[in-house]
Amino acid sequence: MRISCLQYTAEPNTAVSESRLYPLLDRAVDEGASVALLPECALFLSASQASSRQYALMMDAPEVQRLQDYAKTHQITLIIGSLIINTEQGVKNRTLVINTEGVIQATYDKIHLFDVDLASGESYRESALFEAGSEPVMTSVHGWAVGLSICFDLRFPALYRHYGLSGAELIVVPAAFTKTTGQAHWSTLLRARAIENGCFIAASGQCGTTSEGRETYGHSVIYDPWGECLGELSNEPGVLTVDLDLERVQAVRSSVPVMSQHREFKV
Repeated sequence: MRISCLQYTAEPNTAVSESRLYPLLDRAVDEGASVALLPECALFLSASQASSRQYALMMDAPEVQRLQDYAKTHQITLIIGSLIINTEQGVKNRTLVINTEGVIQATYDKIHLFDVDLASGESYRESALFEAGSEPVMTSVHGWAVGLSICFDLRFPALYRHYGLSGAELIVVPAAFTKTTGQAHWSTLLRARAIENGCFIAASGQCGTTSEGRETYGHSVIYDPWGECLGELSNEPGVLTVDLDLERVQAVRSSVPVMSQHREFKV
């Protein structure tokens, strides 16, 4: 699989976000990617929950249809890190997997919501905006078993172990990590999730500072099942394209049997 991680700054304006996204998608296509991974909140990133709620998209919105048309036209699978989606159950932070036919083959709603008060003074309450998801989701992408997660999920290893035990060969982590938490924990957590589950981890992050002053960490990166970094961006917009070898998963899991020796403990 040749996968491209896209990194850019989404804004609280969908048209501006699209103007930054689509040229990077074109680059991914030019680089021969079969899969493009977009960051969390790929089309709308705002510090205002009222704005986020007001501009939440329906699943049949024109912006979603444009992504479906792009996938079909360019024969590329798009893993839309997340969109802010309005549903009958409330607003969801939702990943969409769009296949090369332009069909949404899978969706995943972020399970762990970012409710924190940081020492830097930053405070976030995603639960005031989003309804949490409840189910892990795996899907097949070009013959690979792919587990879906979003940003803050990264801090909850049980989700990733579930995917590993279920046969995931790649787990994606679209994100909008803050600069504070990113500098402290981003690379450590991602590498750990790859090593402990013997699978590839591909992470695509928002970067830079929005017009509202929200700063994200960037550093989109891919780790192999041994924890080797296969490529990393800095904090500038860009595309990270890497070839992944499916045989690497089996080789690592055979040498370090973390799945076969997994045990459940009850207190």
